[in-house]
Amino acid sequence: MREFSIGSFIDIGANLLEEQVSLLVENGHIFDFVKGETIYRQGDSAQDICFLLSGQAKSVLINSSGGECLLRLHLSHSLMGLTALATSAVRDAEAIAITDGELVRIKREKFQELLKKNPDFGIYVVELLVNRMSDFHHRVGDFLARNVEQRLAHSLLSLSRCDPENKIDGRRQPVCLTHEELASLLNSRRPTITSILNRFMADGLISKKGRNLHVIDAERLEHFLPRTWE
Repeated sequence: MREFSIGSFIDIGANLLEEQVSLLVENGHIFDFVKGETIYRQGDSAQDICFLLSGQAKSVLINSSGGECLLRLHLSHSLMGLTALATSAVRDAEAIAITDGELVRIKREKFQELLKKNPDFGIYVVELLVNRMSDFHHRVGDFLARNVEQRLAHSLLSLSRCDPENKIDGRRQPVCLTHEELASLLNSRRPTITSILNRFMADGLISKKGRNLHVIDAERLEHFLPRTWE
């Protein structure tokens, strides 16, 4: 998957094959986006699927009181807006740009044709949807069975995993989320997250450079998790 799996430890996948990317580009339209831009809004009719050519974005669920829950972090070459394939094609979340980048918008009908004519690509999309469902189920289980400290440790380990397309000498990736975004991701409060992060830093488990968090002792961080965390 070209996204971070938060609930289950599914590896970040490599990019789609070059010919698959070409198919998406040939059957869609390319648009630029800028950091902070809303790519699509929750509740809108879903008439197309988005493919990130470059940049990063996040999927956010807005509740009835206006609060946000961070659902997913998309890396370049991630597919977004797959609810366009549902019987009731409505956006179930908002997509917001984390960085500047480019995306391809493919109309629902065109995308369905690609799935029918390209079995390997169709299998990829099915696996992606199943992985997302599995990740969601793990996250629900986390909310029920783990405390905030355990959920935060798990998320830091997930978000710092190496990206096969952007390796840093085998080291873990920096975690670029703010304390507020981590709180949204974990269904917690920012002061609680800040307090736990400060404790993790004092214990030498993580460090902070600029606005980024770095996992420096993954093995000890794993000790916060139950034996069944995998």
